[in-house]
Amino acid sequence: MESAPLQSTLPAHIWRGKEHKLNPLGYVPSGFTNIDERIHGWPLGTLMEIVPHQIGIGEFSILIPALARLSQDSRWILLVCPPHIPYAPFLSRMGVDTSKVIITHAQNINDAGWCMEQGLRSNSCSAVIGWIPQITEKMIRRLQLALEAKKVLGAFFTKPMTIYKNNPTPWRIIVRQADNETLIDIPKRRGGSPISGISISNLLHQTCCGFA
Repeated sequence: MESAPLQSTLPAHIWRGKEHKLNPLGYVPSGFTNIDERIHGWPLGTLMEIVPHQIGIGEFSILIPALARLSQDSRWILLVCPPHIPYAPFLSRMGVDTSKVIITHAQNINDAGWCMEQGLRSNSCSAVIGWIPQITEKMIRRLQLALEAKKVLGAFFTKPMTIYKNNPTPWRIIVRQADNETLIDIPKRRGGSPISGISISNLLHQTCCGFA
């Protein structure tokens, strides 16, 4: 007796690995065609961890087109503990309304996490971006809880590493360079399978890191 193909025997509600569940809160276009065609843009209401292989390879630049779009909102863009002062003339040229950008610094990691959490809970921000190299699992869970059900872009940058510790962040984005190209890998994303080797060099070569 010939057996039926497995797919034909699965109930309709079974999730298949190739399927991607769209983010219910939507996405903000990333400004990179290769990214938007694959993952619709950066997810709103979902915390993203951005991990560069090394500092200064364009890790902040991957967010700038999205921040330009979000700066047209009446809400604020909160940057928590950026490593350098953002270069306002460059951000303006890239379309970011710098009058909507707020920068805050903290004395330690716990204070930085608190600043991000308050920004996410305030309902006054369209984006909250932090630089927290030694973030803890507890802090990640608190930030995601604060971000749930909000149409806000939430992301944090961690320290460069080549071996990635598993943590509860719903999305992990790795920025790396290979053969003179800037690439991103997404080894973890809520509702979808991993993606690797998305080239973003065509736009990044027109930009800088965004800092003075």
